[in-house]
Amino acid sequence: MNAIRRYLPRKVEFARDAIVRCIHDRRLEVGDRLPPYSQLRTQFGLGSQTIAAAVGSLCELGVLEVRDKVGIFVKNPAGGQLAGRTIAVVVRPLDGSAYAAQLASFIQKLISEQNCRCLAFYRRPLPDAAARPDFDEFPGLEQAVDEHRVDGVITMCPFSPAALHRLNAHNIKCCFIGDDDHNSAMPYGVVIEVKRFLLAALVALQDAGCRRVVQLCADEEQREARRSFMPAYVGRGYDGGAAIAAKLLALPPAERPDGIVSDDDTLVSGFLAELRTAGPEGAPSDYLPLIATIVHREVGERYPSRRMLLFSQDIEEYADLAVELLMQLLQGKRVASSQIVYRFKPVAAAAGKQ
Repeated sequence: MNAIRRYLPRKVEFARDAIVRCIHDRRLEVGDRLPPYSQLRTQFGLGSQTIAAAVGSLCELGVLEVRDKVGIFVKNPAGGQLAGRTIAVVVRPLDGSAYAAQLASFIQKLISEQNCRCLAFYRRPLPDAAARPDFDEFPGLEQAVDEHRVDGVITMCPFSPAALHRLNAHNIKCCFIGDDDHNSAMPYGVVIEVKRFLLAALVALQDAGCRRVVQLCADEEQREARRSFMPAYVGRGYDGGAAIAAKLLALPPAERPDGIVSDDDTLVSGFLAELRTAGPEGAPSDYLPLIATIVHREVGERYPSRRMLLFSQDIEEYADLAVELLMQLLQGKRVASSQIVYRFKPVAAAAGKQ
C-alpha cells in the first residue's frame, strides 16, 4: 500500500482517497454502484484524467471494477486496506501516566477501525509550556496542516487561538478530548466534567468524616479553575505528587489534610509512594489521608492504600465518543452537541476513617 501511495501523483492520490471516503461514508457494499465519472469530477473538483487514473488505481487493487457502458461498481470495499482520510492525533506529555498513554492508544486504534490513517504528534517537553500551545510545540504538525496532509485532528491539548485559526483556514475539523478546565476555546470536544467529580468527591469525603479536604492539581491554571471547591496543592507528575506529600508531612499533624481529591493518577501514585517510605528508617508514614481519585477500567491502577474512594472511567468508551464526533464532522453530518460530557461513576465506598 505504501509503495502505491508513493508513486501516485498528488492529485490522483487525493482523488483515490476521496473515492475511498465515498465508499466508507456511504457504507457501500459489493456490487453497489458509484456515481458516474461526470459527477465525481464535479464533486471533487478534478479533471477527467485524474478521476480516471484514480479509478484505475482502485481497479488494480481490486476495490472497484468498471463495466463498459454500465458504470463503476464496488468489487471489494476493503481491498488494499486503503484509508480514505488521515487523522492527526495530538498527544500531551505523558509524564509517566498510564492513563494518558492508554487514551492515546485507544484513539489511534479506533481511528484505524474507521478506515483512516493515523498520524501521532507528541508535544515537545518544555519547562514553561503554554496552557494553550501553538503548532510549533508538536514537531511535524505545522507542516502536515499546511501541506493538507491531514483531514481532521483529535487533540489532547487545547490549542491556541492562532492554531485554531490556521485549522479553520485549511477547513480541517478538530475535536478536543480532555477535562473541562481547558476546553472553553475549543469549538468541539468530549470533556470530562471535572468540577462535578470534585464536588461529588468532596461530599463523599465529608460523609466519611473528613473535615480538612484539599485537592492535588497539575498546574496553576488548573488550580485557578478549581479554586472555589477547596484548597489546592500543585505538582506535576509522579515527582510532583511526592513533593506534595513531603510538604504535608512537614505540617503539624493537627494541620494536615485528612482528605485528598485528585483526578490525576500520576500525582496520586507519587503522593502515596512518598508516604510509604516517609516513616522512621523508610517505614510507611503514620499519616494516611482518605483519597478520592479515579480508577480506569483498562489500566486497573493498584494504588498502595486501602483508604481510597474510587470513581471509574472507561477509557475506550471515552475515546470512542471523540472519534465518533470527529467522523460525524468530517462526513458533514449534523452533530447533536458540540460538547459531549463524560461523567465518572463511583465504584467503591470509602474505607473507615483512621
